[in-house]
Amino acid sequence: MRTSMYDRISEIRELEEKLAEEARLAKEALPPPPERFHTNELSFIRPVGFKDKTFHVFTLTDIGPSPLSVVIGRSVVEEDAELESVAQQLLSELGKSLSHLQWIEPLFPVQIAGVDARQVEFKWRQQGQPVHQLQLIFLHRDEQDQPLMMQITGTSNGAQGMTPAERAAFFSIVETLKLRSKPTPDDQGGGQAALA
Repeated sequence: MRTSMYDRISEIRELEEKLAEEARLAKEALPPPPERFHTNELSFIRPVGFKDKTFHVFTLTDIGPSPLSVVIGRSVVEEDAELESVAQQLLSELGKSLSHLQWIEPLFPVQIAGVDARQVEFKWRQQGQPVHQLQLIFLHRDEQDQPLMMQITGTSNGAQGMTPAERAAFFSIVETLKLRSKPTPDDQGGGQAALA
């Protein structure tokens, strides 16, 4: 039995609607987090519930205080966290915890590796000795797609504050920074995500 042209148009329309709905649902489905956690030298499977409190610390000396150190830290933040609010909260906490805190350069917007960031510069005294810091703050995501506050902190222990050479060394790191891109489904089998 032959169907009418209107029946075929109706069938085609229903099929198109069904395919469009399947495509929409597939697009909305979130892929599972990648299995592997990456450091510079290795990767491993991070067990559920284990918190990443990684700090990368770079110094100029093996023993004793370094004239300049650079620390890269990360902290999990709320899903809807906004950069300005997170940065202001961090500054408030610094003001409460550091003795004789003096702001050299107030918080201001910058770009790091193509993302919005905030920069601040300050000094304080630690056990009677001067400490001078430059700090950059931005938001990113980890391998499990959790929102993070990233901090890059340059610390100088010089009596006169951060020298021009120390400042140049700190910004040479910042200027060459590339963020690891969000892992793609191809990367979830254990391969590394491409660098931006």
